[in-house]
Amino acid sequence: MAELSSNLIVRGENIQTLYNSYVNQSYVVNRRYQRKLVWAIHEKAAFIDSLRKQLPVPLVLTAERTAGGVTTLEIIDGLQRLNAIFSFIENQYPLDGYYFDLETLAETKLRRDEGKLKQRLPVLDRRECVSIANYVLPMSTYRAPDEEIIEEVFRRINSNGRYLSRQEIRQAGAISNFADLVREVSSFVRGDTSVRELVPLTSMPAISISSDRDGPGVFIEDVFWVRHKILEKDQVRESRDEEIVADILATMILDTVPRYASETLDEYYGIKPGDSKERRRDRIESAVQREGAELIKGRFEHVHGILEDVLKQSRKSFSQLVFRTPRQRVPRYYETIFLALYTLLIRENRSIKDVGAMVKTLDGIGDRVLSITAGGGTWSAENKRDNISAVAGVLRDITVPETSQRDVLFEANEARIHRLLRAALAEHSLFELKQGLHSLDGSGNFDSRGFERIMKAISAIANNGDDTGGYVVIGIADTKSDAIRVRDLYGAPVVQDGEFWITGVEHEFQRHGGSLDGYMSFFTEKVRASGLESELKSQVLRDMRPANYHGKPVLLLTVKSVGHPVPYNDSWYERQGSSTIEVAARDIGRLFKRFH
Repeated sequence: MAELSSNLIVRGENIQTLYNSYVNQSYVVNRRYQRKLVWAIHEKAAFIDSLRKQLPVPLVLTAERTAGGVTTLEIIDGLQRLNAIFSFIENQYPLDGYYFDLETLAETKLRRDEGKLKQRLPVLDRRECVSIANYVLPMSTYRAPDEEIIEEVFRRINSNGRYLSRQEIRQAGAISNFADLVREVSSFVRGDTSVRELVPLTSMPAISISSDRDGPGVFIEDVFWVRHKILEKDQVRESRDEEIVADILATMILDTVPRYASETLDEYYGIKPGDSKERRRDRIESAVQREGAELIKGRFEHVHGILEDVLKQSRKSFSQLVFRTPRQRVPRYYETIFLALYTLLIRENRSIKDVGAMVKTLDGIGDRVLSITAGGGTWSAENKRDNISAVAGVLRDITVPETSQRDVLFEANEARIHRLLRAALAEHSLFELKQGLHSLDGSGNFDSRGFERIMKAISAIANNGDDTGGYVVIGIADTKSDAIRVRDLYGAPVVQDGEFWITGVEHEFQRHGGSLDGYMSFFTEKVRASGLESELKSQVLRDMRPANYHGKPVLLLTVKSVGHPVPYNDSWYERQGSSTIEVAARDIGRLFKRFH
């Protein structure tokens, strides 16, 4: 107890000081168990009103972490409160119709002058802004010796309260292949993808679910589950979608169809041992290792993408398509149809021959074919299996056998790239975009300088530290001017996707036998002959994947840490924002501190 007390620092800090720390990226969020900024604007405003009135508010708990010589504070309890404070200061929402005066703080005034913030009108009285900025927030910082203790503290704080849902408690501190798989697939479906587990609080709004249609992040009503009336907004905020994903994944990879129950999910996460000789957690872990996490994700993304295409063509929500009279909250119906498609497309290696026919067959299928037990928290294995078989039987006639085994990873990559580009908006240092491998000077020659930049970026991304990674996408221009130049040189139309310009690489095929295979072979030879560190070189080429994005072929390069810093041609590089910077000889030691 004395040791715990000595590791705990309790203090008060005024909001002006906290904001300066926030801007300097001192606060980080562990997205393994804190993925959402769930407070609505009226909830944020109510909290700010408490500060304005100098009312007492709960303590914020952080854990001190040091990595690579840099100390940060991981938010354990108080994420919503801190976000409410900082987003109010940055004029993202008003208090009683009035916005924080950016002239109040030196930091906000500077950022406004630099064009990073914009003063919105009308402005809150300066005296009230000063009062809010001077409010002393109770803070507690725990100097934890390791990550496991931080996660245990988080679990204990929330397991007996009303703040976290059951699924969020399961995920808190869960260290298993299955838990990671559920997190990644759930994030893929919602669209709030991030590459790193530890994300600066400044980046959270851009990759979180939001209740503000015009704000940053993923608008809650655009999330797949809500848009298709499968779940309600509050259920997504409570991570009910992750329970659905967990049950689908378990059904995909286990030898027998499992029942759905809260107790079963607990056992998958090792919270409660099963009654059988072999615990469910061991069985699910063995299944993930046997199948391979990447292949499981690829299969899920492929089937989900097919279902999204069907819904898009139907011009209806899932609930509208499946029922003659649309219903709310129909997760078991989604699971059943998803798993029926999985049976046909993956287990039986078939493909849909006519999407229009699929739409017609699914129209009203919830009323005609399905007989799913309702009510209660348990869904029996028998009822689940019978309904999956019934739907698969109805849909089988509008599918045809594939003549060869399909590459589901290739087919799923379009949706993956879309999610990664959203993450790139917040995690610039982990992404590099290039329009292609050839010069835009009109000669069409191989752009050796551009290739060098790609190789330097790969080594820099790998130098971010242990257990980090990133991506390079070839076929997406890093500037609008490059995209326009591609269009003008080759007559190839470019596609704008938000802030990104999709050029594809097809216009470069003619120099490589006119095919994607020839293009990839050329790139592979160049990488092999490059000065990239051998272990990293092998990893990048092994994980290289082609994809069609907006109908254009692109190359997706995954970059992973090799466990130690890597040079490129005897020089060392790191990422600073979206730039690749050479590290001076005197600072190379800083790179090594990032690795254990």
